[in-house]
Amino acid sequence: MAIGMMPEAEQIKNYNRTGNTPTAWIVAADSLQAAARILKAHRDRFDPMQLNVPDEDKVLFKVLFPGLMLKGFAVECLMKALWLKRGNKLVVNGKYVGIKGAADHNLLQIADALGLCFKGGERDVLKQLSFIMTSVGRYPIPRDWSDRKIQKIHGGGKGMPGYWIVTLEQELNGVQNH
Repeated sequence: MAIGMMPEAEQIKNYNRTGNTPTAWIVAADSLQAAARILKAHRDRFDPMQLNVPDEDKVLFKVLFPGLMLKGFAVECLMKALWLKRGNKLVVNGKYVGIKGAADHNLLQIADALGLCFKGGERDVLKQLSFIMTSVGRYPIPRDWSDRKIQKIHGGGKGMPGYWIVTLEQELNGVQNH
């Protein structure tokens, strides 16, 4: 039977099966991560120490947030695979239902719904990636202005989500910002 002739009930069954298969989410995560690696490789060619940075490098530097967005989506897909491995569903009757108690693309809420134990700085990273996934990775602004409010970051420092600032003490102790 040609795919265009497949009965709707069979199409929904296939959708449910794919959406509730952990391996499908792992494959999606791998693809997103591969794309992020390609963008990072281009971005890494950028040398901020050059006095005359070629225009091409200026353009390549602009892929930072889209690359992080892809990494965030990859993490989200892996968390969804874990959700499914634990016997839960993401799709019911042809509808994506998501993870109970977690908003789409909110890695912190997804991690909490899964009972994953992340500590201060790790929680900050999840929060930052979520902001990038829903805003600066693809849009000029978030849905609500308050999503850009300056916040404290674990261990000191503060800044707008998506822009990581550390204290001088952290900088001197070699804390990474990216």
